Amino acid sequence: MITNLSDITIFSGLPKDSLSHIESLLKERQFKKNHVLMFENDLSQEVYLIRSGKLKVYRISEDREIILKVATPGEILGESEALSNHNYRLSTVEALENVSAWQIEKQDFLRIVEQYPSVLKNAYTILIERIRILNRLIRYLSFYDVRTRTANLITDLYYNFGKQEDSIFKIDLKINQSFLANMIGVTRESISKTLSDFQDEEILDIRNKYFYILNKSKLESICKNTEEIPELRIWDNQ
Repeated sequence: MITNLSDITIFSGLPKDSLSHIESLLKERQFKKNHVLMFENDLSQEVYLIRSGKLKVYRISEDREIILKVATPGEILGESEALSNHNYRLSTVEALENVSAWQIEKQDFLRIVEQYPSVLKNAYTILIERIRILNRLIRYLSFYDVRTRTANLITDLYYNFGKQEDSIFKIDLKINQSFLANMIGVTRESISKTLSDFQDEEILDIRNKYFYILNKSKLESICKNTEEIPELRIWDNQ
Protein backbone atom coordinates (compact mmCIF):
# COMPACT_ATOMS: atom_id res chain seq x y z
CA MET A 1 0.00 0.00 0.00
CA ILE A 2 1.40 3.38 -1.01
CA THR A 3 1.01 5.87 1.82
CA ASN A 4 3.27 8.69 0.61
CA LEU A 5 2.26 10.84 -2.33
CA SER A 6 5.93 11.12 -3.29
CA ASP A 7 5.79 7.44 -4.33
CA ILE A 8 3.29 8.28 -7.07
CA THR A 9 5.47 8.60 -10.17
CA ILE A 10 3.95 11.77 -11.59
CA PHE A 11 4.58 13.67 -8.33
CA SER A 12 8.12 12.43 -7.74
CA GLY A 13 10.60 15.19 -6.97
CA LEU A 14 8.11 17.63 -5.51
CA PRO A 15 8.96 19.22 -2.13
CA LYS A 16 6.98 18.21 0.97
CA ASP A 17 5.03 21.44 1.23
CA SER A 18 3.82 21.04 -2.36
CA LEU A 19 2.79 17.44 -1.68
CA SER A 20 0.85 18.58 1.37
CA HIS A 21 -1.09 21.01 -0.78
CA ILE A 22 -1.88 18.28 -3.33
CA GLU A 23 -2.94 15.85 -0.59
CA SER A 24 -5.67 18.27 0.47
CA LEU A 25 -7.24 17.87 -2.99
CA LEU A 26 -7.39 14.08 -2.95
CA LYS A 27 -10.30 11.80 -2.16
CA GLU A 28 -9.70 8.23 -1.00
CA ARG A 29 -11.51 5.58 -3.03
CA GLN A 30 -11.85 1.81 -2.68
CA PHE A 31 -12.84 -0.41 -5.60
CA LYS A 32 -13.78 -4.07 -5.54
CA LYS A 33 -12.37 -6.62 -7.98
CA ASN A 34 -14.00 -6.31 -11.44
CA HIS A 35 -15.14 -2.74 -10.79
CA VAL A 36 -14.77 -0.57 -13.91
CA LEU A 37 -13.24 2.82 -13.07
CA MET A 38 -13.40 4.14 -16.63
CA PHE A 39 -15.28 3.18 -19.76
CA GLU A 40 -13.82 3.71 -23.23
CA ASN A 41 -15.34 6.81 -24.91
CA ASP A 42 -17.00 7.89 -21.67
CA LEU A 43 -16.89 11.58 -20.66
CA SER A 44 -15.89 11.12 -17.01
CA GLN A 45 -13.07 13.41 -15.90
CA GLU A 46 -11.58 11.97 -12.71
CA VAL A 47 -7.87 11.22 -12.42
CA TYR A 48 -6.77 8.25 -10.27
CA LEU A 49 -3.54 7.64 -8.36
CA ILE A 50 -3.13 3.92 -7.66
CA ARG A 51 -2.14 3.06 -4.08
CA SER A 52 -2.66 -0.72 -4.06
CA GLY A 53 -3.98 -3.43 -6.36
CA LYS A 54 -3.66 -4.09 -10.07
CA LEU A 55 -5.90 -2.98 -12.92
CA LYS A 56 -6.16 -3.91 -16.57
CA VAL A 57 -6.32 -1.23 -19.24
CA TYR A 58 -8.04 -2.44 -22.40
CA ARG A 59 -10.11 -1.64 -25.47
CA ILE A 60 -12.98 -3.56 -27.01
CA SER A 61 -13.83 -3.94 -30.69
CA GLU A 62 -16.59 -6.18 -32.02
CA ASP A 63 -16.86 -7.90 -28.63
CA ARG A 64 -13.12 -8.68 -28.63
CA GLU A 65 -10.95 -7.37 -25.84
CA ILE A 66 -7.31 -6.38 -26.23
CA ILE A 67 -5.42 -5.67 -23.02
CA LEU A 68 -2.99 -2.77 -23.40
CA LYS A 69 -1.28 -2.98 -20.03
CA VAL A 70 -1.58 -3.88 -16.36
CA ALA A 71 -1.49 -0.83 -14.09
CA THR A 72 0.19 -1.16 -10.69
CA PRO A 73 0.60 0.93 -7.51
CA GLY A 74 2.39 4.23 -8.06
CA GLU A 75 0.80 4.82 -11.45
CA ILE A 76 -1.65 7.50 -12.52
CA LEU A 77 -4.67 6.86 -14.72
CA GLY A 78 -6.77 9.42 -16.56
CA GLU A 79 -4.16 12.15 -16.79
CA SER A 80 -3.84 11.84 -20.59
CA GLU A 81 -7.50 12.70 -21.07
CA ALA A 82 -7.24 15.52 -18.52
CA LEU A 83 -4.37 17.06 -20.48
CA SER A 84 -6.06 16.56 -23.84
CA ASN A 85 -8.49 18.82 -25.66
CA HIS A 86 -10.80 15.81 -25.92
CA ASN A 87 -12.41 14.44 -22.77
CA TYR A 88 -13.37 11.01 -24.13
CA ARG A 89 -11.72 8.13 -22.30
CA LEU A 90 -9.09 6.39 -24.40
CA SER A 91 -9.65 2.96 -22.88
CA THR A 92 -11.50 0.99 -20.23
CA VAL A 93 -9.88 0.44 -16.84
CA GLU A 94 -11.02 -2.46 -14.63
CA ALA A 95 -9.79 -3.68 -11.26
CA LEU A 96 -8.12 -7.09 -11.40
CA GLU A 97 -8.26 -7.25 -7.60
CA ASN A 98 -9.38 -4.96 -4.80
CA VAL A 99 -7.91 -1.52 -5.47
CA SER A 100 -7.20 1.49 -3.28
CA ALA A 101 -6.71 4.82 -5.01
CA TRP A 102 -6.66 8.56 -4.57
CA GLN A 103 -9.04 10.46 -6.83
CA ILE A 104 -8.50 14.02 -8.00
CA GLU A 105 -10.79 16.12 -10.16
CA LYS A 106 -9.62 17.22 -13.60
CA GLN A 107 -9.61 20.94 -12.85
CA ASP A 108 -7.59 20.44 -9.67
CA PHE A 109 -5.11 18.28 -11.58
CA LEU A 110 -4.74 20.91 -14.31
CA ARG A 111 -4.08 23.59 -11.69
CA ILE A 112 -1.35 21.37 -10.20
CA VAL A 113 0.22 20.95 -13.65
CA GLU A 114 0.19 24.71 -14.14
CA GLN A 115 1.66 25.37 -10.72
CA TYR A 116 4.35 22.65 -10.82
CA PRO A 117 6.03 22.29 -14.26
CA SER A 118 7.86 19.13 -13.13
CA VAL A 119 4.47 17.35 -12.97
CA LEU A 120 3.92 18.06 -16.67
CA LYS A 121 7.45 16.83 -17.44
CA ASN A 122 6.74 13.61 -15.53
CA ALA A 123 3.47 13.24 -17.45
CA TYR A 124 5.37 13.41 -20.74
CA THR A 125 7.81 10.77 -19.49
CA ILE A 126 4.93 8.49 -18.53
CA LEU A 127 3.34 9.00 -21.96
CA ILE A 128 6.56 8.09 -23.76
CA GLU A 129 6.87 4.92 -21.68
CA ARG A 130 3.31 3.96 -22.60
CA ILE A 131 4.05 4.52 -26.28
CA ARG A 132 7.12 2.28 -25.95
CA ILE A 133 5.00 -0.49 -24.44
CA LEU A 134 2.36 -0.13 -27.15
CA ASN A 135 5.04 -0.28 -29.85
CA ARG A 136 6.19 -3.61 -28.47
CA LEU A 137 2.60 -4.86 -28.35
CA ILE A 138 2.11 -3.88 -32.00
CA ARG A 139 5.28 -5.76 -32.91
CA TYR A 140 4.03 -8.88 -31.13
CA LEU A 141 0.69 -8.69 -32.91
CA SER A 142 2.17 -7.93 -36.34
CA PHE A 143 5.26 -10.07 -36.71
CA TYR A 144 5.24 -13.14 -34.46
CA ASP A 145 3.41 -16.44 -34.40
CA VAL A 146 1.38 -17.54 -31.38
CA ARG A 147 4.23 -19.51 -29.81
CA THR A 148 6.66 -16.59 -30.02
CA ARG A 149 4.05 -14.08 -28.82
CA THR A 150 3.21 -16.24 -25.83
CA ALA A 151 6.84 -16.79 -24.89
CA ASN A 152 7.51 -13.06 -25.06
CA LEU A 153 4.47 -12.20 -23.00
CA ILE A 154 5.29 -14.73 -20.28
CA THR A 155 8.84 -13.37 -20.19
CA ASP A 156 7.49 -9.81 -19.93
CA LEU A 157 5.19 -10.85 -17.10
CA TYR A 158 8.11 -12.38 -15.25
CA TYR A 159 10.20 -9.20 -15.55
CA ASN A 160 7.29 -7.16 -14.19
CA PHE A 161 5.72 -9.49 -11.62
CA GLY A 162 8.23 -12.28 -11.14
CA LYS A 163 10.28 -13.53 -8.25
CA GLN A 164 12.80 -16.33 -8.08
CA GLU A 165 12.22 -19.29 -5.77
CA ASP A 166 15.38 -21.42 -5.88
CA SER A 167 15.69 -22.48 -9.54
CA ILE A 168 12.05 -21.76 -10.34
CA PHE A 169 10.77 -18.37 -11.47
CA LYS A 170 7.26 -17.51 -10.31
CA ILE A 171 5.03 -14.87 -11.88
CA ASP A 172 3.26 -13.38 -8.88
CA LEU A 173 0.06 -12.51 -10.71
CA LYS A 174 -2.97 -14.74 -11.15
CA ILE A 175 -3.44 -15.34 -14.86
CA ASN A 176 -6.08 -17.22 -16.80
CA GLN A 177 -5.98 -18.22 -20.43
CA SER A 178 -8.45 -15.57 -21.56
CA PHE A 179 -6.27 -12.88 -19.96
CA LEU A 180 -3.21 -14.05 -21.89
CA ALA A 181 -5.15 -14.40 -25.13
CA ASN A 182 -6.47 -10.85 -24.80
CA MET A 183 -2.97 -9.49 -24.24
CA ILE A 184 -1.57 -10.86 -27.50
CA GLY A 185 -4.64 -10.91 -29.72
CA VAL A 186 -5.18 -14.65 -30.17
CA THR A 187 -7.99 -17.06 -29.41
CA ARG A 188 -8.30 -18.86 -26.10
CA GLU A 189 -7.93 -22.17 -27.95
CA SER A 190 -4.61 -21.06 -29.44
CA ILE A 191 -3.21 -19.97 -26.11
CA SER A 192 -4.44 -23.18 -24.45
CA LYS A 193 -2.56 -25.32 -26.97
CA THR A 194 0.60 -23.24 -26.66
CA LEU A 195 0.58 -23.39 -22.86
CA SER A 196 0.01 -27.14 -23.02
CA ASP A 197 3.04 -27.44 -25.32
CA PHE A 198 5.17 -25.40 -22.89
CA GLN A 199 4.11 -27.69 -20.06
CA ASP A 200 4.89 -30.82 -22.08
CA GLU A 201 8.32 -29.37 -22.88
CA GLU A 202 8.86 -28.68 -19.15
CA ILE A 203 9.27 -24.98 -19.78
CA LEU A 204 6.31 -23.96 -17.67
CA ASP A 205 4.13 -25.19 -14.84
CA ILE A 206 0.74 -23.72 -13.93
CA ARG A 207 -0.75 -24.11 -10.47
CA ASN A 208 -3.80 -22.24 -9.14
CA LYS A 209 -3.51 -19.68 -11.98
CA TYR A 210 0.10 -18.90 -11.06
CA PHE A 211 2.78 -19.47 -13.70
CA TYR A 212 6.11 -21.06 -12.75
CA ILE A 213 8.92 -20.88 -15.30
CA LEU A 214 10.89 -24.11 -15.03
CA ASN A 215 13.36 -23.48 -17.87
CA LYS A 216 13.91 -19.76 -18.28
CA SER A 217 16.71 -20.07 -20.84
CA LYS A 218 14.59 -22.27 -23.12
CA LEU A 219 11.65 -19.88 -22.81
CA GLU A 220 13.86 -16.94 -23.74
CA SER A 221 15.27 -18.84 -26.71
CA ILE A 222 11.74 -19.05 -28.12
CA CYS A 223 11.57 -15.26 -27.95
CA LYS A 224 14.16 -15.16 -30.75
CA ASN A 225 16.09 -12.29 -29.22
CA THR A 226 13.19 -9.90 -29.75
CA GLU A 227 14.52 -7.86 -26.82
CA GLU A 228 18.28 -7.96 -26.41
CA ILE A 229 18.10 -5.67 -23.36
CA PRO A 230 16.02 -7.26 -20.56
CA GLU A 231 15.29 -3.88 -18.96
CA LEU A 232 13.20 -2.93 -21.99
CA ARG A 233 10.69 -5.54 -20.93
CA ILE A 234 9.83 -3.57 -17.81
CA TRP A 235 6.54 -1.74 -18.27
CA ASP A 236 6.85 0.86 -15.52
CA ASN A 237 10.28 2.34 -16.24
CA GLN A 238 9.72 5.89 -15.06
